Amino acid sequence: MPYREVKVYDDPFPTFDQIISGDPAAPPFPREAWLQKVNPGEFAVRYKDFKTGLARNPLGEHVQASEICRIFDDLDEARSNSVQVSQEHWTVQCFIYDHAGANIDSVSNTRETGKFAARMYSAILFWGGLLTIAGMAFIWGTYRVTLFLLAPGSEPIGPLNWLGWSVFSAAGLAIAVLAWWMKLRRIAGRRINKIRGSFTKGEMKKFEEINTLFGTADPAERKRFLELTREYQQKIKEALKK
Repeated sequence: MPYREVKVYDDPFPTFDQIISGDPAAPPFPREAWLQKVNPGEFAVRYKDFKTGLARNPLGEHVQASEICRIFDDLDEARSNSVQVSQEHWTVQCFIYDHAGANIDSVSNTRETGKFAARMYSAILFWGGLLTIAGMAFIWGTYRVTLFLLAPGSEPIGPLNWLGWSVFSAAGLAIAVLAWWMKLRRIAGRRINKIRGSFTKGEMKKFEEINTLFGTADPAERKRFLELTREYQQKIKEALKK
């Protein structure tokens, strides 16, 4: 099954340090150049993560600047190789293109991706149902307590029809989701306060220098920027561990 591998991009990406420091000497982001290497009658295969769409290689590894595609002389060979790749690495989805760049086919491990989708949707249904029941129980409990306190001896409302149950369920789910969101807000707030409390006024003043050094063309200042940035990130990690 002959094929050749070519790089997707024409040049390397700027380094992470160049990006976060705003280095004016950083090279521009490269352009895709793989299509120019596909001759009429040939077919190129690119590899993506089926969940995120991020680039992978035929070995299932996450890639970026080193992304490659395989070029085949025959469509059946491209499909056959793609099936082999997806069977060996089920998270990889293969996209087949002709020389004009048209996506003519895609190959994935439908058995494994189907299992993943089934597990994901089952989890959504389970947690959605659990939240709905919890919210409905809260509404019903609140209603009975309120009825007992404000109108002792009164009978609760009669059986609900399908519309009433639908509204009741929707309200229960909405209340449970709201309670979950408020819990996340409290957790996030505590973490933010923890981070802020871990910095002294002197440290905050020191790290404010990061804003003034961003984008500097001076190598010494850029080095200072990267040192401060790493120190700042490490300080945040240590604060979150406490």
